[in-house]
Amino acid sequence: MMKRNPNLLFLLCLPLVLMLSCAGQRRFPWPLTASNPVLVSEVETLNLDYHRTRSQVLLRRVLRPTRANLDVAAYQANVMRAQPAAAKFVPGQGLVPAAGELFAGVLVPESLGASLAKTPLSPTEAQRPLAFSPLVDVLAQWNYDLASPLEDARSAVRIEAWGGEKSPALQYQEISLLYLHKPPAGGDWQWWVKIEFAPWARLFADMPDEDGDSAPEIYGRLRPDLVNPACSDYVLGAYSSQPLDESAVRTWANELASYWYPSLNTDIVDLQGSRRWPTAATEKEIVAELDGLVVNDPAVVILGKPQGRPVYNVFVIPSLTPAAPTAPAAVSAAGARKTTPLLSPVAKALAEELDQRGSISNWEAKLAKQHRAMRRRLRSRSSKIKALAGIDGFLFFRNSLEYVLSGDLRKQKPGKNPFPAIVDFNDFLAEQGVDFLLVPIPTKAEVYPDKISKGPVKLDSLPILNPHGRKFLADLTDAGVEVLDVLPALLAARVKRKPEQEPLYQPQDTHWTDRGLRLVADLVAERVRRYPWFAEANAEPVRYRLEKKNFKRKGDLVSRLAEREKRRYRPQSLVGQQVITPEGKPYEDDPASPVTLLGDSFTGVYQRTYCRHAGVSAHVAHALGLPIDLVMSYGGGPNVRRKLLRRGPDALKQKRLVIWMFAARDLYNYWEAWEPTPRDQKGESR
Repeated sequence: MMKRNPNLLFLLCLPLVLMLSCAGQRRFPWPLTASNPVLVSEVETLNLDYHRTRSQVLLRRVLRPTRANLDVAAYQANVMRAQPAAAKFVPGQGLVPAAGELFAGVLVPESLGASLAKTPLSPTEAQRPLAFSPLVDVLAQWNYDLASPLEDARSAVRIEAWGGEKSPALQYQEISLLYLHKPPAGGDWQWWVKIEFAPWARLFADMPDEDGDSAPEIYGRLRPDLVNPACSDYVLGAYSSQPLDESAVRTWANELASYWYPSLNTDIVDLQGSRRWPTAATEKEIVAELDGLVVNDPAVVILGKPQGRPVYNVFVIPSLTPAAPTAPAAVSAAGARKTTPLLSPVAKALAEELDQRGSISNWEAKLAKQHRAMRRRLRSRSSKIKALAGIDGFLFFRNSLEYVLSGDLRKQKPGKNPFPAIVDFNDFLAEQGVDFLLVPIPTKAEVYPDKISKGPVKLDSLPILNPHGRKFLADLTDAGVEVLDVLPALLAARVKRKPEQEPLYQPQDTHWTDRGLRLVADLVAERVRRYPWFAEANAEPVRYRLEKKNFKRKGDLVSRLAEREKRRYRPQSLVGQQVITPEGKPYEDDPASPVTLLGDSFTGVYQRTYCRHAGVSAHVAHALGLPIDLVMSYGGGPNVRRKLLRRGPDALKQKRLVIWMFAARDLYNYWEAWEPTPRDQKGESR
């Protein structure tokens, strides 16, 4: 007599059971049997009353700072990444696909269950989870072909709708954790995963929540054919076993904040030499939530505003020795200084540009066809989809297209209008005798208008898409603000590009390439040399050299596409030119420099992320022979002034020039208010 397989009987009966339960809300297919939650052995949550949907602070101690542990600390149950509740979510009532069809079949059907205790994991294996999504990204950088099936699995789980209608705006669940299991009988490592549901996604009447954190979960094993043994070896190797030093941890944190920024408005908090957090500048609501808890020597503090309110991630790494506070520079005894803006060349060029087109309204009329095409592209996807596919592999950030179509930037409501804040900052610096240079970085849409959609745009006649952006620069110049207008040079470089040269912007990323940033760095350096004080400030120029560095990046826009579109894009090969000192060390920015570069992620990429020591500040320093002071905030270009001003008035007295460089798209509908400059020189930067 044939022995019955209870798992098979369950799977065969599952559709019938669910059909009978449809009179009310559906019953969950895998009931929970009580068990105790398992703790992560090397990552601890310090605020014991932390809740993944309500808290505004997540404090974690990482006992061994491997990349694996850092990723778990940043991704697992992090309130920073909590999905907002779906406004019109209605639990489905239709038939649920059979277990073998769920998640496009990427999981072994009979392995599915609602409890970690029902998996074959040993106690040690259960205590060493890996954050699945960042791990897949790391593997894709290492070997895209081997990681490709894992990307398919990640996507298949995210888009599963349980018999309901699939929507790019709704993601019910994702693979949150991975557990590696070695069968006692031998064989390859098995990949077991934890699938967590969004707390609002109550698809069934009795969804299991074994760990009691408001996010229901199930467990299952990835199909063996999706996992190449070499991936297991890679994960168990340096990713999980090699602790990172302070420099590598700093790079990890900068890359994380940069990657999260477009969705979560994240930035690295500069503690200004303090070895305790919270600081005096931390919001009162955050201090109240901490209820007296103080963190000594935090390794990384990240501030985000994912849903408009401040949220902090604080990571403590006991094995890292905290850096000593930087001693303040000696204050110069120099008398009053006068600024020397150079306004007429840019003012003349912008006036001639407008004269050629008659008026702003005539200019807009000539662009009507291109603007209509851009609006169609924006309407073709939900506003929650932040990346849009163009042609020839180019991706575009939604905010960049919205900026091009913005209209008169000065007619934005108070707080959103950047004009008063920029003019005010210029006047404030002039009061201190500090020169000011504004450098808005054009969006990729402005430099590559022919890549947005198929149309009449030709490479030898690239249009300037945003007349109001040009008028805004002219208005600033009229108000006495010196602007370095780099758009004409970028458009000219596009037309003159040789086949072997890389593009000026990364096709799959919001940011520029080495070629684009070095072009702008040369323009900045050319202007700096013309200041009357420069020769004296650079009496002994440093002879830096360049060193080529190859690397791969998938780009920050791929993850912001609709889920089904993401798989079309592979990591791209890029090159950076690292700046090297005469002593053979990588260039580092110098806070004591008389020239400060304020900026957003355009100043951070290549310098603090990607290949490092190869960003725009490094290349300005290389061109001048003078180290530069970089003060940056990953999407906080408009309000990065706070970080500089928090250094105090004595630090500002050392400066001869402040260069303010940020993405031009932030001139329109920036997510924070454009604040006036604090006249007490004590900015409220956190």
